[in-house]
Amino acid sequence: MMAGTLQVAGGCLAPLLPSRRAAAAAAAVRPPRASGASASAAAAVEEDGKVRLGGSDVAVTKLGIGAWSWGDTTYWNEFQWDEKRLRDAYERLKKRGVPLASNQVNYSLIYRNPEENGVKAACDELGITLIAYSPIAQGVLTGKYTPNNPPTGPRGRIYTPEFLTKLQPLINRIKEIGGSYEKTPTQCTNFDDIVVVLNWLICQGNVVPIPGAKNAEQAREFAGALGWSLTDQEVEELRSMAREIKPVIGFPVEKL
Repeated sequence: MMAGTLQVAGGCLAPLLPSRRAAAAAAAVRPPRASGASASAAAAVEEDGKVRLGGSDVAVTKLGIGAWSWGDTTYWNEFQWDEKRLRDAYERLKKRGVPLASNQVNYSLIYRNPEENGVKAACDELGITLIAYSPIAQGVLTGKYTPNNPPTGPRGRIYTPEFLTKLQPLINRIKEIGGSYEKTPTQCTNFDDIVVVLNWLICQGNVVPIPGAKNAEQAREFAGALGWSLTDQEVEELRSMAREIKPVIGFPVEKL
């Protein structure tokens, strides 16, 4: 981050100051006005409730950067940053004495882009936790969908009957492995699949999967992925089978 960030942060927090100090504080740290295309871009970011980090194209919320300025936050977390931006942010934050704690990216057994684009390796090297969102691939890895029962809407254009047909051997093997660990509560027929694919991510090391739980019962089901581990052989077997399936497309956000 650059010096300009602190100036903007002060302005962001002006509304939180006593009224007689607010105007003076905002005026003292107000950044110079941009012109032309720069002004339009800045206005768009401003309207979105965000500010840019120094002279970069990275925009963050005023609330987040303001909380950091006040010392109310100890760590910094990022979302969908590629390796280059991740390393750049790490160095900038390091100069400010702020640890970059995590980077949240799309990562699952059938979407392993973070392994291939250097993000996972960079996180491991720099001590940044990789938070894996969509770890069960929008429900596809639970066995919920089949070639005869594909998902509808936008997901249906990605997880087609053809794709689900190729995926079925992997789903069957996931069920077999889950069954061998006897992790099958009567309340959830897909529990085997869920805990196995979540545990596979955990076994990669330095990864925290964040499946979306709609209720407390689902949260308890997801917690079944904790406290045990797949064997190294099982981890590699699932990876090998997943390699045979054409990668899911449609979410290459890390490359933007």
